[in-house]
Amino acid sequence: MFDVGMFEMIMIGVIALLILGPERMPEAARAAGRWVGKARGFITGIKADVASQMSVAELNELRQLRNDLSSAQTELNKFQQKSAETLNEQVPLQATAAESLTKSNSTGETAAGDKKNKSNKA
Repeated sequence: MFDVGMFEMIMIGVIALLILGPERMPEAARAAGRWVGKARGFITGIKADVASQMSVAELNELRQLRNDLSSAQTELNKFQQKSAETLNEQVPLQATAAESLTKSNSTGETAAGDKKNKSNKA
């Protein structure tokens, strides 16, 4: 964590022995050990809280949901494109059908009108 090697630990011990003296050194070492233990416990608790909040299963579930949504969006876009193409194909067919219906009605009306005119003349 702090990348403290053996040489650094020996130097810290020698300096602490010179400053504190042999009488207070064991008491200071115990206090330092307690502080380190409390710090490790605190860090372990934080890691456990973070792990419980952001569990791997929840993350995988969210990823799966995102993939499902993107595939649904892709399918919706494909359906929209096919619908537009179908609609574009049907519009010219309807126009052609309307034109042929108009032509058949106009030719039928003139033929029927000609028959009425002939029957009125007779």
